[in-house]
Amino acid sequence: MHTCFVLHNEIPDVVSGITPEEMANSHICWESLKKQSWEKSCFGNLSMHSSILPYFPANIYLCGECSSALDVARILHEKELLEEWDSVLALRQQSGRGQLRRAWDSPEGNIYAAMRLPATGFFANELGSLVIGLLLASALQKLDYNAHIKWPNDILVDDKKIGGILLEERSGVLVAGIGLNVHSHPPTERLRNEWAVPAGCLCKKEQPVPVLQLWQTLVDYMHFCYNSLVVQYTTAKLISSVEKQLAWLGREVWIHGSDLINRSGRIMGISQDGGLRIRQKNGEKIIHSGSISLHP
Repeated sequence: MHTCFVLHNEIPDVVSGITPEEMANSHICWESLKKQSWEKSCFGNLSMHSSILPYFPANIYLCGECSSALDVARILHEKELLEEWDSVLALRQQSGRGQLRRAWDSPEGNIYAAMRLPATGFFANELGSLVIGLLLASALQKLDYNAHIKWPNDILVDDKKIGGILLEERSGVLVAGIGLNVHSHPPTERLRNEWAVPAGCLCKKEQPVPVLQLWQTLVDYMHFCYNSLVVQYTTAKLISSVEKQLAWLGREVWIHGSDLINRSGRIMGISQDGGLRIRQKNGEKIIHSGSISLHP
């Protein structure tokens, strides 16, 4: 049996303390916390509120405003409180980060998470980012979202960017930072106008989406899918599965930030080491860095 914790202690320069009631009152998407039964608990010098998560595969740590969910996960690991598949879910971030360390806009109402992953199998090599992308896109599809992986680490729904993934490894511990636009997304004027993918969010109706319940559903499916399917995959099977979820497969794209002389080409698939296969006039190339956008 696992537990949902709310971090009550302030950790200087990392996270401010909060109670379940304060978090429930912060945004309508957190109101469901009022329906849960909470008890006070302590782990060393950390004070928390705890609520049982029946039939859930891991612990979840909720926190108030923080520098980033990845920073909170690092502190919890140092205190030996973060096991594989445990996650941090933050109310908001001050210094969220994405690809190439770009700032990630982090208002209340969205998912700002950090989840510890197994440091074995595909997560132990360069395919790890695509694995978590595959798991997350598949979980969203189970919820009837038209989700795809935009290489190398974005999630699109209906061709709009609704999330991103950032893997960080420290001292042998692998953590995925996951951001999902649930109730809001960055305004158009804040995007890189020349080649940014339009932003979107998961909430399409006036009815708010409960963030904790959404996160539980996603994690539960990702955990199940990984342990029942992905651990048995060969590299070829994994790449085939990723390609089925790959955005813009077979379409012309612009390539940004790579060393290709000709910066456009057609997406042909994924290489054995996780690179993007691009067909250009002078043959097929593989890129391992940079970003892509649709060819106008």
